[in-house]
Amino acid sequence: MNQILSPTPTMSSREIAELTGKEHKNVIRTIKDLLAAEILDAQIEPLKFEYRGQWFDYYELKKRDSLILVARLSPEFTARLVDRWQELEYQSKQHNVDINNPHALRKALLEYTEQVIELEHKNTGLEKSIKVITQTNHGVKFQQACKILNIKRSVLADWLSKHGWDRRLNNARASTHYSQERGYCETKYEERTKIKANGELGSYSQIEFFILPKGMEVLAKHFGIRG
Repeated sequence: MNQILSPTPTMSSREIAELTGKEHKNVIRTIKDLLAAEILDAQIEPLKFEYRGQWFDYYELKKRDSLILVARLSPEFTARLVDRWQELEYQSKQHNVDINNPHALRKALLEYTEQVIELEHKNTGLEKSIKVITQTNHGVKFQQACKILNIKRSVLADWLSKHGWDRRLNNARASTHYSQERGYCETKYEERTKIKANGELGSYSQIEFFILPKGMEVLAKHFGIRG
C-alpha cells in the first residue's frame, strides 16, 4: 500500500518548558546533561531561535527522549506530556493517506481544500484588521488591540511582558527600547495641567502606550483572528 506519510512528530524543548512550567534554559541544561550521560539520542543536534536580538539553542525531541526528559524535570507533569503526545500522534495518523484508494484520496483532498478555504477566510479577516490598524499613524491602544485580536487583557499583558514589549513607567504601561527599535510599540508623552489641593496649577506627563501596525501584524499572526 502506497502512502503519503507525514514527518515523524517531534516536540520542541520550548513546548516542553511551557508544559512543565520550567524555564527553557533549565530544560536545555537537563537535555545536555542527559546527552552527556548517553541517555538521550546522541544524534540530536541543537537548533537556534532568535529572542530580543540574541540566538539561543533549542531541541526537537522524539517521543522517547521527551518522556525521559520530563521524567527527570518534573515527574508530576509526565501525564500532561503523554496526553500531548497522543494528540500529536493522532494528528500524524490523520495525515496518512492511501493514494491507491480513490475514496480516501478524494476525502483527503476535500479536507485539504476546506482547510485552505478556512485559512483564506482567516487571512482575509487578518488583512481587514491590519487595514483598520494602519488607518492611524499612532497604531492602537492596549484596550483596542485586545478587541481587535479578540483576546483577554490579561493574555495580551502577559504576552507583551514575556516578550519584552512593555514596561511599567510611573505606574503606567510604556514601550521598551526593544519594541521601539523594531517598530512594534511606541510611547507618547503629553504635558498636562491639573489643579492641586491648595488651588495652584501643577503639571504632569500623561503616558500613552500604542501598539504600532508592525507590532499588530506580529500579534495578529500569533493569536489569529478569533471569532
